[in-house]
Amino acid sequence: MKINFAGAFYRKTEQSGFRIKFVEGTKEWVLLHFYNPMVITLGDKRIETQANACILYQPGTPQIYWGRDGEFENDYIRFNPEDETFFNDFQIPFDEVFYVTDEEIIRREMQDITYFLTERWENHDHELLDRLCKVMSNLQVNRLFPTQKTKRESENRYRLNQLRKEVQANPEKWTVDLMADSFFLTRSHFSVLYKKTFGVTPQADIHFFLNEKALHLLNTTDLTVQEISQQCGYNECENFIRAFRKANSISPLQYRKKLENPADFHQ
Repeated sequence: MKINFAGAFYRKTEQSGFRIKFVEGTKEWVLLHFYNPMVITLGDKRIETQANACILYQPGTPQIYWGRDGEFENDYIRFNPEDETFFNDFQIPFDEVFYVTDEEIIRREMQDITYFLTERWENHDHELLDRLCKVMSNLQVNRLFPTQKTKRESENRYRLNQLRKEVQANPEKWTVDLMADSFFLTRSHFSVLYKKTFGVTPQADIHFFLNEKALHLLNTTDLTVQEISQQCGYNECENFIRAFRKANSISPLQYRKKLENPADFHQ
């Protein structure tokens, strides 16, 4: 069996914001293994994966994916068998996300394939075919299928992270009830889920982000304490001052005086 290799890379690192978008696919088969959670578009589906997800793209299948949390690492092999009966020996799905138990399943073969393709002094066709067959066999034997529970937990984690970013950006617009409503959950159920994910209650996070916004405004603007109180969503300035003092052991006015005259403040 003759395999034409177009390229390979072991643990290639892509920076945050990097996206692959081959809307017409490639001329080769592409086998990918991701070390990080990813977002992969397949047809009209947007799939959010866990670590150690794999996919075998057929030639011509659109390839669109990026790191779910920013920077990501991946292995890939681009190849074309001269006879596509090559795939008959391996029960691996095409154009479908699947998982392996851990990276060690394919690590050594991926390293070897990358090395043999870059080492040009000798012909490595035999070794390359051997390593590719080992990769495919290991994937077949060790591939996993995500359970509905795993899929649901992944989706919840992603949605919670997105919600938390929104709260951080505009904490004055949020309450725990609004956060729970966005998940179609009761306040108590949502609070348990949120604390399990982030280690703090949603109410504590709102207070934290409000305090961060107040500190930022005191540091970077000339707004009065009353105006800052309003921008932080407080109807009564006294409540804002009380919350600020509880978080920082100092009043907003004292904090600003400390910024302006640190020497006088310590006298």
